[in-house]
Amino acid sequence: MLLAVRTFRSSLLATLLAFALRGLLMAVLLGLTTSSARADEELLRGPHPFIKDNELTVHAGYSAGMGDNMRGLRMQGDYLNRLAQTLWLDIQMGVVSGSCRSNQTVCSNGSGNGVDILAGAAWKFQTNLPIVPYAKVAVGPIFLFPDNTRSAGGILARGGVGAHYFLYDWFGVGAELTGAWGAAFFAADSHRTGSLGSVDINLGVALQF
Repeated sequence: MLLAVRTFRSSLLATLLAFALRGLLMAVLLGLTTSSARADEELLRGPHPFIKDNELTVHAGYSAGMGDNMRGLRMQGDYLNRLAQTLWLDIQMGVVSGSCRSNQTVCSNGSGNGVDILAGAAWKFQTNLPIVPYAKVAVGPIFLFPDNTRSAGGILARGGVGAHYFLYDWFGVGAELTGAWGAAFFAADSHRTGSLGSVDINLGVALQF
């Protein structure tokens, strides 16, 4: 039974990582394809016009996990909906696959995966250039899947800053720096509660529609 659960867990994480990688690839390909299709569309020269109310971003990078968190390759997707002039609703999902601090209770062989699903707000600011800086904060559950030991769940808060350079009013590229902190409950023999956090550096694309 335990082997079946671990096999399912590994399969689920592999599927999530594959989905995230495909999402990033599809976003880049969509941007390039649509750019070719709109060859007559001029590149943005001045401020971003903010004429669309929805945005999808896909980022990839490195997550430096702290405490009992995972660290390694991180993929994240965000859906944003504009609520006011600068205020946007931000719903995000991130997947990390890599290593973790070796501990018989928390992470027995030093590797594993993590998934977080957060919701919060983002503030986007107009500049004189087609560069849109932003700040964001979100909170929600995190799920940890260390290899060869029991899974864990907890709560995580993440905040960060970033910027996108919009080649067109609907397509931009950029980077962001985020930090997170929270706690997770490990249902092992000691029923341990551990603190965790991360510093994440990501590159990605933004599509507004």
